[in-house]
Amino acid sequence: MLSLGKIDHIHIRVKDAAVALKWYQRVLGLAPDARYKTDGEHNAAMLVNASGSVRLAISEDPGAVYGAQGAVAFVVSGQDFLEWIDRLAGERVTNREGQTIARDSVHDHRFFCALSFVDPFGNPFEIVSYDHTWLVGKLKLGGHLAV
Repeated sequence: MLSLGKIDHIHIRVKDAAVALKWYQRVLGLAPDARYKTDGEHNAAMLVNASGSVRLAISEDPGAVYGAQGAVAFVVSGQDFLEWIDRLAGERVTNREGQTIARDSVHDHRFFCALSFVDPFGNPFEIVSYDHTWLVGKLKLGGHLAV
């Protein structure tokens, strides 16, 4: 049976590519993928994580509508989830409501935990961990379930 493999990359449209590239590199730790060149044929800059398992194609589109689409979600371990909370908080990253990310920003979904945030252009993202039981104890979520 024919089936799809894994996701190759996700396109993210932004108003200012230079600002976006700096933000994604600084906040998410992504780096330019040297195999992709921004030129007349490719108008997106490809960013990749250290293992090559996450790739975002950043393209400039001044007329794009932001925040209306679904979120891009990244899965991490429980320990990394805690470190992502601290990193996003340290960078003063906000959620859709404009609140700075903090430990009380975590959503308990009964079998996984999620942390929602936006880039400077309003594009939504999530960090997700399925180490739920461990995180509930560490974060003392105690029944603060997401709706």
